[in-house]
Amino acid sequence: MEQSRASRLTSLGVTDLSHTFKSLKKVKGILPSLAAFKEMASGNADYWMLLVYGGVGSGKSHQCEATVIEMFDRGLLTIRYRWSDVVRQLKAHFNGRGDVPYEEYFASLRSRERIIFDDVGSGSTLGSWEWGELEDIIDYRYERKLWTIVTTNMDIKVFPRRISSRFLDRSRARLVLNESPDYRPMLG
Repeated sequence: MEQSRASRLTSLGVTDLSHTFKSLKKVKGILPSLAAFKEMASGNADYWMLLVYGGVGSGKSHQCEATVIEMFDRGLLTIRYRWSDVVRQLKAHFNGRGDVPYEEYFASLRSRERIIFDDVGSGSTLGSWEWGELEDIIDYRYERKLWTIVTTNMDIKVFPRRISSRFLDRSRARLVLNESPDYRPMLG
C-alpha cells in the first residue's frame, strides 16, 4: 500500500516523500508562507489563490510538496508542476508534438480543480508568450474560483500587473512574501 501511495504522490509532482509540513525547517521569515500553505492544504483558507514569492532555497517547493502530500492524505488530488516543465509541454503541444492538440491540452491544464505552479520564472525565458499563457491561466482560474498556488523566486515587481493584481484581491487570494534565507546550506 505504501508503494502505491509513493507512486501516486510522485505522479502528482512530489520529489521527496519527507517534504511534509512537519519536516520543514522553521527558519526566520518562513512562518507567513507556511501559515498560508497550511491554510490552503487544510481547506481552512477563506481564499483559493495563493502566490508566494521569495529567494532561492527558501522552502517554497518543500511547502508545495507538503501541500500535495497533506491534500492527498485528505483524499484530494493536487498536482505540483514546475513552471519550466509546463512551458516545455505547452511548446511541444503548440508545435504538434503533443498527444492532443494544443488548445485541448491548454484547456485541460487551466481548468484542473487544484493546481500548483512552482518556480515560475525558473528555467524559462519569460518571454511575452509565456507571460501571456500564465496570465490566461491565472485569469481563467480567478474568474472560476479554482484552487491555485503559484511560487516564484522573482521580485514580484517584475510580474505583469494583470497577474499579480489578482493575488491582491483579499476576497479570493493572498500574496505572501517568504523572507526566509536559503536554508539548503543548513540541511544535512
